[in-house]
Amino acid sequence: MAFDPIPASIRKVWDTWNLRGFIILSLSLQTILIFFAPFRKRTANMFMMFVLWSAYLLADWAAAFAVGLISNSQGDDSALADNGDLLAFWAPFLLVHLGGPDTITAFALEDNALWLRHLLGLLFQVFAACYVFLQTLPHNKLLVPTILMLLAGLIKYAERTRALYLASLETFKKSMLKEPDPGPNYAKFMDEYSSRKEAKLPARINITGEPDRESKTMTYDGVKEGILSKSDVVMHAHHFFEIFKGLIVDLIFSFRERHESRQFFQQRSAEDAFKVIAVELNFMYKVLYTKVRVVHSIVGYIFRFFAFANIVVARVVHLPKEEWIP
Repeated sequence: MAFDPIPASIRKVWDTWNLRGFIILSLSLQTILIFFAPFRKRTANMFMMFVLWSAYLLADWAAAFAVGLISNSQGDDSALADNGDLLAFWAPFLLVHLGGPDTITAFALEDNALWLRHLLGLLFQVFAACYVFLQTLPHNKLLVPTILMLLAGLIKYAERTRALYLASLETFKKSMLKEPDPGPNYAKFMDEYSSRKEAKLPARINITGEPDRESKTMTYDGVKEGILSKSDVVMHAHHFFEIFKGLIVDLIFSFRERHESRQFFQQRSAEDAFKVIAVELNFMYKVLYTKVRVVHSIVGYIFRFFAFANIVVARVVHLPKEEWIP
C-alpha cells in the first residue's frame, strides 16, 4: 500500500475550497493594491514595501492559478454539470484582476521592461478563458454576461500591458525625442553669406551664447511674484515635468531650459519650490508606475467607459440564482 503524505480530510478540504480560496485571495490582493499602492510614494517603511511587493507578485499568480483551476475542473463531469456556466463566468472575471488596478502597474522600473512577457501572458490567459467558455456552449445560461466580462477583462489586461510598454525606458526615450534638426547647412549658409557680401548687402553672423555669459534678457513668462496658489503649483510642476522628465533617460537639455528653471526657482520661496518639485515628482511617478498615460487620453476614456459599461451590464443582466462563488 502506497504511503499518502496528505490526509484524506485535508485533500477533501482542498478539493472543496481550492477555487473559492484562490478567488477570495485574488480579490484580497487586488484590494490591498488599490488602497495601499499610493502609499509607496509617500513612505519608506520596510514593512509597507514588503506588503506591497508581496501583493504585487502574488496578484498575477493567484489570478492565473485560479483560471487554471477552472480549466482543470471542467474535466470533472459532475462539477461541469453543477456550476459549469458559473465557472465560465469567473474565468474572464479573473482577467480583470490580471489587468491590475490603476494605482500600480509596476513596482520597479525594471518591471516595465517586461511588457512583452505580459503581452504573451495576455494571449495565453485570454485563450484559457475562451477555452473555458467554449466548453459550456451551446447551453450556457450566462452567455451574455460572460461575453461582456470577457471583453472587459481583455481591455483591462491590454491597458496594463500598454502602460508597461509606454513606461519602459526605451519607449519612454523614443517618445521624447524630437524631430531631427541639423540646423542650417553650413556650405549653403556660407555661400549665401558670401553672395550677400559681394552684392554689398547687409550680412552679419550672430552667435547666441549661453544666458549666464551673454544673454541676461531671457525670461520665463510663467514667473509670478508672491506665494503660488495650488493651481499655479500644479501648472508650473507640469511645465517643468514635460521638460525634465528626460532626466530619467539621460537626455541632454539646452541652456535655455536650464536657465528657465534656474530663474523660476531663484524667485520662489523654499516652501513654494518644495511644493512644485513634489508635484513634479508625483507626475513622474504616475507616468512610470501607473496607468495614467493609457487612461487619460481620448482612446483611453472610450475603452474605459466601454469596459465599465460591460461590467455593469454583466452584473445586472441574467443574474444567476446560484451563489456567485462556485
